[in-house]
Amino acid sequence: MQDKPNPCSAQAVPGMAGLRAAPNRRTDGLPIDGLPIDPSRIARPARGRARAGRIVAALLSLPTAIALAAPANPKVTRPATPAAPGSHTTSPAGSSASMASTPATGLPPIEALQIKETPRDLAAEGPALTVASLIELGQRESPLLAQERAALAQSQAGVVSALAWPNPALELLGGRSRSREAQGLSGSAPQVGVAQPIEWPALRGARQTLAQRRVETSEGSLQVTERAVVAAIRRAAVDLLRLEQEVAAAAEDVALTEQIRSRIALSNRAGEVPRFDLTRAEAEVAIARKVLESTLSRQAQARFELRRVVGAPLPEPFRVDPVAAVAPSLEARDFERLMVALEASNPELALARSELARAQQEIVYERTQGLPQVTLRASAEIDPSATSTRIGAQVSVPIFDQRAGPIAQATAGAERARAQLQQRRLELVNGLESNWRAYLAAQAQLRALDSGIVARAREILNTAEAAYRYGERGILETLDAQRQFRAARLELIAARHTLALARIELERLTGL
Repeated sequence: MQDKPNPCSAQAVPGMAGLRAAPNRRTDGLPIDGLPIDPSRIARPARGRARAGRIVAALLSLPTAIALAAPANPKVTRPATPAAPGSHTTSPAGSSASMASTPATGLPPIEALQIKETPRDLAAEGPALTVASLIELGQRESPLLAQERAALAQSQAGVVSALAWPNPALELLGGRSRSREAQGLSGSAPQVGVAQPIEWPALRGARQTLAQRRVETSEGSLQVTERAVVAAIRRAAVDLLRLEQEVAAAAEDVALTEQIRSRIALSNRAGEVPRFDLTRAEAEVAIARKVLESTLSRQAQARFELRRVVGAPLPEPFRVDPVAAVAPSLEARDFERLMVALEASNPELALARSELARAQQEIVYERTQGLPQVTLRASAEIDPSATSTRIGAQVSVPIFDQRAGPIAQATAGAERARAQLQQRRLELVNGLESNWRAYLAAQAQLRALDSGIVARAREILNTAEAAYRYGERGILETLDAQRQFRAARLELIAARHTLALARIELERLTGL
């Protein structure tokens, strides 16, 4: 096999002018960002490099640093890339301080990375809205709650109708009376009548009780909807908080990967690392940017979802206060208390019970409607010769229609409401147990991650970076350590999110 020219040798450098005109081209004719690389063409120089390579690296350091100083991603800023070992470069005024702050050993540790500039998507500069203020706004402006309040007002109006007495009926007739006898009197003969329906006390009481049961059902439905809106607002706020943390983590990953790529690019030009390492670093930068863009898109969707569940316009931009969203943790001994609260305070169970009571009252009302209806009547008829008055009562006898159909419908409705109550109680108990186990699992996972796993992953990453700077490890080990730290940090954010969602669902189920 024919020997490949050394990229750091003097013969591989055609001229300084050509190198300055095309700083992003390799001396062997391959572009830096070309992905398909033949492994046989990668020359791995020995550790002891000739002094000519360092001289070339020193001459190339200034234009390369200027080219790499322009940020490829405006969302994050990268610290100044240190010059190659053994090089002496000059920097413009104002940049010497930033370059001097960078450690001479290479990349700074993870703790030193800070995002200098963040766009509006990364850190909204609007007011910090607390979860309590969002809940108050949703309770006041939500269209769903407005519908339930209108339904409650409608059922309350039904109580007024149930208390009303039936109106009397007034009858007024006019005519003439003509006598058939020769000496008889003839003239006008008006007639006046009054009819007053009389309700049985049992029928009136059943109607009023049924109207009151409907009011209770509407109140329960309003309470269930209110709890659902509050839980939806809290879930949306927790989702937005999680995505804000993921955006910050993704931006930090972009900054770190770009620093690694810049460092490898300088080392590659100096001939200290192969082309394969630079390709892997560029791929990691592309992946980190893609993750950041995807997370920003999900963050925007979470903002829209929060506006939707609140049902009112929110300031733009805005952010959610994370301190107000923190709730005290639950212990294992709290399960029995939650189960008792589920049976006593759950609004959905209360609504199901009120539905059953209303259906049972429907049966009573339909049966009392089968009683005979009584109407009192009084009439007076005046003719030219005499005046006639009549007083009596009209009774409707339920012989043919005994309301068997409506009574059967009401009975079936009561059975259906009873079955729905049992089914709802079973679903709520199972839901409480499932969310309780999810809460305990998320709590244990959060303790494990927060106590040592994430810290160890961070230490491993710092160790791998230090080993790579001193040539004891390759870029693959560094990138693998970075991916492990990234995965552990995302698991920590996800565990906090799962714990918060389980807590919200437990509070919704128990009504606490």
